[in-house]
Amino acid sequence: MADEKREQSGGIGLAGLPKNWSVAVQLVGTFGLAVFLVLYYVLVMQPRDVKRYEELRDSVLSLEKIMISRQSLVTRETVRRLEDLYIAGVSYETGSLVKRELKRNVNSADLSKEIEKKLIFATRLLEGLRRKNEGVVSEMLTYKILNSEISDKIAEKAVREWRGRTLEEIVAECRDALYFAIRQAARAK
Repeated sequence: MADEKREQSGGIGLAGLPKNWSVAVQLVGTFGLAVFLVLYYVLVMQPRDVKRYEELRDSVLSLEKIMISRQSLVTRETVRRLEDLYIAGVSYETGSLVKRELKRNVNSADLSKEIEKKLIFATRLLEGLRRKNEGVVSEMLTYKILNSEISDKIAEKAVREWRGRTLEEIVAECRDALYFAIRQAARAK
């Protein structure tokens, strides 16, 4: 077993030492410790340091790219929770807008445009967040909002059914409609 280890390490050298050690002993004996240390650094340590430096540099560069683009990578579960927070936050604003516009007797087409502006503008709160290999969270949410035509659905239902409702009821209706539309768009993906 000891013979196998010696053979794997390069054989047996000077005074029964493994070959690598015997070379080191010969270098120290012939040229001195200082020369041996310089050679050891140049031939062994420096390549390891260069490799570690390259790995560190690559990590810093990838982090720098993320920071320059002001993006943070998030998980699918985090995106889902952020969408839930978005829905909770924008529901009140949308409900208030609907209540105010219903008092002015606005038609559903004009109300739909206002709701859509409100919903799209609020996606700016999610700027800088990115799903790895999937895209920017705010753009994904904007896409879901536009493709679900949720603003048209809320506006039509509001003009048709919500005129006598309280703000809290309208906010709850908006929240439910947004939640359903965004979740359905996520499933359709």
